[in-house]
Order: sequence, then C-alpha cells, then structure tokens
Amino acid sequence: MKDGQALDRLSDKAERWAKKQPAIEDREAFRAEFDARFRPEAESLAGQCTLGARPFGVKEWILAVPLWLILAGGVFLLSWVFMQPEGVWLWVFATVAALIFVLGFGAVYVDTTSERRARKRYDDKVEWLLGISRRTAEDVLNKRSGAKG
Repeated sequence: MKDGQALDRLSDKAERWAKKQPAIEDREAFRAEFDARFRPEAESLAGQCTLGARPFGVKEWILAVPLWLILAGGVFLLSWVFMQPEGVWLWVFATVAALIFVLGFGAVYVDTTSERRARKRYDDKVEWLLGISRRTAEDVLNKRSGAKG
C-alpha cells in the first residue's frame, strides 16, 4: 500500500468519526481519545506501507551501485573538466569521488538492512498518519463549532 492510500483511509475514518463527536472542550482529552481509537489502525496501515529491514538483495545492488557510481563519477568528471587538476590534485579529486561512492553505498546498505532504522521509519510513519488524521478531525470539529457559534 502507498503512503497516500493509507493516509486517505485513516483521514476518511477520522473525519467520519469527528462528525459524530460533540464539540471539543478539552483538547488533551480529545487527543488521548483520538490516539486510543486510531493508533491501532495507524500501526496496521504503517505496517502495510513501510518496508522493514531486509537483506541487501540483487535489486538493491542494481539500484545502489550505478546510482552512486554516476554521482561519484559526475563529481570527479565535473571537477576534472572545470578545474583541470594536475598531479596530486587529480588524485585528491579521485579520492573524494571514491569516498562519495563508498559513503553513499554504505548509507544505502545500512538503511536497507538495519532493524533500528526500519523501526524508526515505522514509528515515524505511525506518528505522521496519526498527526495528519488528528488535524483533519480537529478541522472538522472546529468548522462545526464555528458554524454553530
């Protein structure tokens, strides 16, 4: 499932729920009730649209190696064309390009295989879904209370 689909699904439910609720008198109580009601569904939807940690497979190799080779090679080529380094400076630029490749590839590898980063992505997605759907519900309640007042 895509992020937008999960957000639409949760926001629609939050909006329908908010239409049935009385006006907000205590914002903290409203947020606590909202979180208690919608957190399980947000966790379920986040689980469906967030990739977990996984082995670094062929697909990742095919995507990561050319990407970082192009970026590092582009940096080296542009520095060579525009600055025309000679001698030691040519090796400095080549080393920087190699460092860009190694660090970029390493970041992709760690991001793909790390359980901790996968958990953080999942937790961030849950909070993102809850935050936006909570604001949607609050907007519905605020519009309704503004129309009455």
